[in-house]
Amino acid sequence: MSRLPSGESAQVDLDNIREFTLGDSLLGTQRIYRRYLTARIENPALRLAFFEVRYDAGRAALLCRRSVGMVSDNAARGRNSALRQRVVTTYFIRTPDNNLAPVALAEAAVLAALGPAHATATAAFIQQKRLKLDKEADVVELLAYHDTL
Repeated sequence: MSRLPSGESAQVDLDNIREFTLGDSLLGTQRIYRRYLTARIENPALRLAFFEVRYDAGRAALLCRRSVGMVSDNAARGRNSALRQRVVTTYFIRTPDNNLAPVALAEAAVLAALGPAHATATAAFIQQKRLKLDKEADVVELLAYHDTL
């Protein structure tokens, strides 16, 4: 739903939306959510999904999807207990060939997603900058470098 300048509400057709931004005035941040309709992805349910853009300034992109799951405190013991929410973040890398693949934030997984084309240069950059690819900021730095190759 959206509000028209007249004050009336109108229903928004999601098929017409490709991207939107949500801002947090308290933190002074903005998050961009974007659809990648032409990307190749294995899970058909994700073809129309909005991904949170963590980096997309070149040929590669780091995206994420957050979901909330319910877990039991005592699931292992088989007791009835209160359920609590747990946020699950799934990262995706869009490669220059427009493939969108889920990836764990780990060196082996990120390098596998980027492919062997520039493996030597990428490995040298990781070592030179001492990147830890379990950190989102370091993955973004690597993708920015990868876009220059």
